[in-house]
Amino acid sequence: MKNSFEIVNEAMLSQPVDLDQLCSDLGIKLSRKRLPENMSGKIERKEENKFEITVNKKHGEYRQRFTIAHEIGHFILHRHLMGTGITDSIAYRTSDCENKNSNIKDSHEVEANRFAAALLLPKDQVIEKYNNLTGSVSYKISELASYFEVSTTAMNIRLKTFRLIN
Repeated sequence: MKNSFEIVNEAMLSQPVDLDQLCSDLGIKLSRKRLPENMSGKIERKEENKFEITVNKKHGEYRQRFTIAHEIGHFILHRHLMGTGITDSIAYRTSDCENKNSNIKDSHEVEANRFAAALLLPKDQVIEKYNNLTGSVSYKISELASYFEVSTTAMNIRLKTFRLIN
């Protein structure tokens, strides 16, 4: 039986990552529901080894994808810290939420964001696609964002991280 990291690594081989399938493969229930506007999503422990990610269906598709990836990051990296769940605000922090899990620190939120970026925008694949495109930087960002199904802002940040753009 594959462990969680192997399942994630396998999912990353196909872009854009099928997050619905990845959640299923990880044994996580995924729901899209109306949540308060300032809440992008949450992950909850339903039973000992049963988890559910709920994403705000009022948010845009790419925002939902990042939120799901972020919550999968919490599942992979911080499951041991979760009691009844983690609720993330629009800025991917728990500090502003009334249901804050005090075990989850800002550093954990940063880790979950980095996980989400790596899951949705794998370094080698992004660099290869970037180098194979011709045209202006803004054209490349737009094309890559569309291909990976992320926002142009997320793509811009990722390309700067890899020092492909200034």
